Amino acid sequence: ERALAEQLESMRKRKRKLVDPLQFEMSIASEDLTGYVPQFAWEMAPASDAQKAALEKAGICPDEIGCAGKASLLMDKIAKRRAEGLATPKQIRQLEGRGFRRVGEWTMDQASALISRIAANGWRTPASIDPATYEPSREARAARVPTLRLGA
Repeated sequence: ERALAEQLESMRKRKRKLVDPLQFEMSIASEDLTGYVPQFAWEMAPASDAQKAALEKAGICPDEIGCAGKASLLMDKIAKRRAEGLATPKQIRQLEGRGFRRVGEWTMDQASALISRIAANGWRTPASIDPATYEPSREARAARVPTLRLGA
């Protein structure tokens, strides 16, 4: 019984660390994911164990994925976002949970920089930041310091 209780507890903790696929779909504003309808027979099959493992590794909770086609499309979206340098599912969840908006459009570097700033502040959003109106590009421009070139 103790082993089963420990296993259930670890499953509960694992799910808290993963992102709900629907939340991710809405965050990245992907119409093809939210309105997904399987077209081929293979797409209607349940997601494979390999697909579930890949989604879990990417930070998505695989239990909510209904079919292999949607799992495949979701993995493609994640790979494309990674190649473009956009925020990861876990970064999006972390920042949206704190009230930041349109995080799905941020770059990985912008999200990482803000998460690092929040972590340095004891995991509290700094008082100088209003999550509802925060724009990372504007913040980055304000943080830049003009350089002076001497001589030449």
